[in-house]
Amino acid sequence: MKRNTLNRLILLLLSTLSAILFSTTVLAQTDININKTNIIHFGSDVIVAPKQTVENALAIGGMVTIQEGARVTQTAIAVDGDVILEKGARVDGDVYTVGG
Repeated sequence: MKRNTLNRLILLLLSTLSAILFSTTVLAQTDININKTNIIHFGSDVIVAPKQTVENALAIGGMVTIQEGARVTQTAIAVDGDVILEKGARVDGDVYTVGG
């Protein structure tokens, strides 16, 4: 009887850990674009294309690259990456990097 209960407990623990692992993997590949004016990427790079204007560009686990002639009107943030401004790129607000 105790062995059966222990097996169920181990199965429950493994199922819970698998669910947590799966959910963090999905989150790590999430890209969020809000009205194309705020770009947020988890686990990948943000690229603001030439002549594109956005309010905010945020990369968690990636770099933010603001290409030639592109503009960020508020904030560019990279966590675990760099913020790169190409020639003629512009950030009107603040630029932050953490671990980059």
